[in-house]
Amino acid sequence: MSINKEKKEEFLKNFQKSVIQGRKLLQLGNHHWASRVFLDLYFNIETKEWLDAQKKHQLILILSNSWWMYLNSLKIKKKNEDFDLIKYIDAYKRFFSFLSKLEDFDLFDKFATDLLKNFITKQNLSIGGITKFINSYSIKVIEQNNNLKLIELQILLMFLRKSIIPTDFFRFAMESMGRIIYKLEPGKRSLFLFIILENINIKFNLLENSEEFIKIMNKILVNRIPNYLKNDFSNLSRISINERSFSTIQQDLISLIEYLNNIGEASWIIIVIRSLFHNIKKFQSLGDAIVQIRQFINYTIDRNKFEISYEIYDFLEDLFLIQSDLSYDNVLIELWAEACGKFVYMREKKYLLQSIEKLSSNLKIPQNGPQIYHYFYTCNYLWKFKSMFFYSDKQDFWRMLFYRALYEENNKEIVKKIRPLLNKRIQPLLSNIENLHNETKELNKTIYSLEDEIDNILDGIDFDIKNIILRINSQGELSYRILSLDNKTLEGKIKDEFWNDTHLMELYNDLFSNKEVRIYDFSLEELGTILYLSLPKIIRNIFSQFKFKSIDFIPQIYFIIDSMTIPFELIYDGNFFFLKYSCGYNKGEPPIHGVNFKEEKIDDITEEQNFKYDILIIDSTNTINPTRWNEDIKNKELLFPFPAGANELDFISKYFNQCEEVRSIEILSGRESNKKAILESITNKPYMIIYIIGNIFYSHLNPKNSYFIANDNNLIKFTELFDGITENKYKLKPVLFFNTQIYDMNGNRIEDDLRCFGDIISQFDFNKITGIISRVYPIFNEETKQIIANFFKYLFKQNSLGISLLKARQEYIANRTTQLIEQKMTDLDNNIENTHINIKNSKSISSFILYGEPWRKL
Repeated sequence: MSINKEKKEEFLKNFQKSVIQGRKLLQLGNHHWASRVFLDLYFNIETKEWLDAQKKHQLILILSNSWWMYLNSLKIKKKNEDFDLIKYIDAYKRFFSFLSKLEDFDLFDKFATDLLKNFITKQNLSIGGITKFINSYSIKVIEQNNNLKLIELQILLMFLRKSIIPTDFFRFAMESMGRIIYKLEPGKRSLFLFIILENINIKFNLLENSEEFIKIMNKILVNRIPNYLKNDFSNLSRISINERSFSTIQQDLISLIEYLNNIGEASWIIIVIRSLFHNIKKFQSLGDAIVQIRQFINYTIDRNKFEISYEIYDFLEDLFLIQSDLSYDNVLIELWAEACGKFVYMREKKYLLQSIEKLSSNLKIPQNGPQIYHYFYTCNYLWKFKSMFFYSDKQDFWRMLFYRALYEENNKEIVKKIRPLLNKRIQPLLSNIENLHNETKELNKTIYSLEDEIDNILDGIDFDIKNIILRINSQGELSYRILSLDNKTLEGKIKDEFWNDTHLMELYNDLFSNKEVRIYDFSLEELGTILYLSLPKIIRNIFSQFKFKSIDFIPQIYFIIDSMTIPFELIYDGNFFFLKYSCGYNKGEPPIHGVNFKEEKIDDITEEQNFKYDILIIDSTNTINPTRWNEDIKNKELLFPFPAGANELDFISKYFNQCEEVRSIEILSGRESNKKAILESITNKPYMIIYIIGNIFYSHLNPKNSYFIANDNNLIKFTELFDGITENKYKLKPVLFFNTQIYDMNGNRIEDDLRCFGDIISQFDFNKITGIISRVYPIFNEETKQIIANFFKYLFKQNSLGISLLKARQEYIANRTTQLIEQKMTDLDNNIENTHINIKNSKSISSFILYGEPWRKL
């Protein structure tokens, strides 16, 4: 089931608001309504078919962590306040009621194990209470067929009770133990049983001496051991792991790991690994133990035993936490960064998400220069890992930008604009950007790296870029195809980062909003810089390789995207893309036959090439109807006024009448602009340019059925418009030029014209036309007048669509700059060094969008 990005973002905003509401209710102690809010959110997540399993897990984790953070806050006693045991127990009860409804057992297991470890440390432990808890826990474990976990729980319960309750849970645990032991050769069975019991003692930190724990369990079980296990339990007393015997046992344990993997019992490997670590540390050293255990990460990943790999990382984290002082810890951070790198390419993203959570929780505030560099360097990786999910935190976005701006692009000016948007706790550490950069810039040579790809694919090869196709699919996956000047091609796919424009859209909409007070203080140039920084490093390096070999050569970029959200021509890397590249867009899937580059030459038309064009202008600005009654003026008024459209209609009509290249022009305006006349002209006449000005009524449920309202009050659907062009008897491929306002089905003005218009035209077969030019904003002023006139001037000279639009902008900028200089000179102002047109927030110059291959001509 597909759903557009707007709906996803709306769902996410509502989700975030509800999470905040639920957390506020928890802090007020209102557990009842907080649990209702979180449970409703959970069921809302599960009913969304368009959410994949990974995204569901991510959102559910946010709900679970909301409870967990609240429970931890209850443990912290405030001054003059007693610990509220009743509130604490009620919160836990509701939390586990919530967890029991989840389909994610790993979450339940994580929190239940933490709680169990907390319980068994209490001095006045209720035996009856802990029995009920463990047996309830065992029910969930049996449902998951987690035999190892069931054995651990039941052995723990026996130890705590110092006796056995002959329940079904106990019998099932013994049967599970017997099944795995009898898969081993007789000589290894008692050793494996020893390891099972040793693991329970170490995991729950019961006794200092594991052999003592095993003796106690042997005594407890002596009269209740099933006959098929009595011999193996009786042999436990013969096993002693000491410095002399360990070298032999070490090899037995390694062989046991390989054997368990080979017979399909890999879930038991983790307890052997823990035992191996514990004894290597005891009889050799901690460093040797870590090195040995780390070898099993690659061993299990290579064999696709990712659950075991994750457990090893989790085990190492617990180990490092014991050694840590809980401040900024490079070792812990790099551990989970490495884990993310290992799990990122898996189809199942569960372990990646869990590793991301671990990495995020360990990213504490750094304290010095090297730690600051390490922090932002890791944040850049964290963004890459999170970029494949549509949910991401704003701080992730700003921290990524800070690193790329300062350390990859050395753009200290944009860094200063980003700094106030970072966490307030880290801002004081960034007061002197220049000193920080000088102190830390060389650390990139010694810091850890997870890179599998080369950042610059053009290093060491002779490849002068001519044109680029950049593809971004609905999942944010990026791929590219590059053509060189000597017609060689280079193709690739970005594997370690996805395009995620969630926060970019917020900046873009804020910049071009009509609000008096904006949220962000960014100019268009700065927004373009942020867009550039948001691109993966490999793409930025590709763009930096563009070389302008001659004045006759203009690079061309073709963007194939599934969702039109932000014009990529706004990208700024020292200059705006819309002022130096010929750009075009294809919204939707690329053509099944692929895209073929065509070489463009910018030659003036000779006298023999005396092309003449027929042009159709359609007025659908609703200047006659529909109308509504206005009580204030005691008269009817237009329901959908479009004054800018009326002015443009007058201008373009006069302009085309003065063009020598125009053979004929038909203007359908006023009452002549009716449905019959419009469709007849499109279907039966040889128009190469169709210029449409009007109001579009957009259907988000069925974009191709969006429509205009003709002046005879009939609807003209886009399907009818496109069918008319397709069925044209002259089989021409016209250029369509649109300036439109867009309304929803209820007549409300839609601000996000770019996305809606992209949805509509994506339904059209671009093989039937040359291209479509539209405007993001339906404004008409001197800037747009000159750009439109310049565009058609170059188009009539047989330039391609993309080059015509590029040159139209460039000529306007050049002419306007000349005018400003002359004005300054007239005013006797000698300071003309920085005199240029200010385009930093110009909607007019940046709003023209070309849909279609930019190298196509009329």
